[in-house]
Amino acid sequence: MSWIDRFKRRKDKPGGPGPSAQTQAKLTDFMATREGVEGFVEPPTSVYAMTLCLVAADGEYLRQPVRDERHARKLCSDQGVPLYDARIVGYPRRMRDYERGVRQQTIGLDDLPPLDVIDERERRDD
Repeated sequence: MSWIDRFKRRKDKPGGPGPSAQTQAKLTDFMATREGVEGFVEPPTSVYAMTLCLVAADGEYLRQPVRDERHARKLCSDQGVPLYDARIVGYPRRMRDYERGVRQQTIGLDDLPPLDVIDERERRDD
């Protein structure tokens, strides 16, 4: 065994101890309570372990760690959720749209009706 081989990742080793029961409960609850859920496996990085990102039909998403790709595949297949590799297919646009919609809940002056319209509505209610 060379010195460099010690730092290479081995594919036959599992990715880690795996998620807690609470994390698995969050994942299965998300899949059971949302419609149109799709799963996206995210590769491990130097900072984060392998994660499973679940995206609902409206763009809401949940990202949680998983042990390895087989574990993510089993979680998704048990719930009938399709699983994709995020490195290959990327993320759905609805996920980005949902994120933008949540953050942009401000009302601009152009969105407000003119003052005279508001006064007429208040007079009608009296």
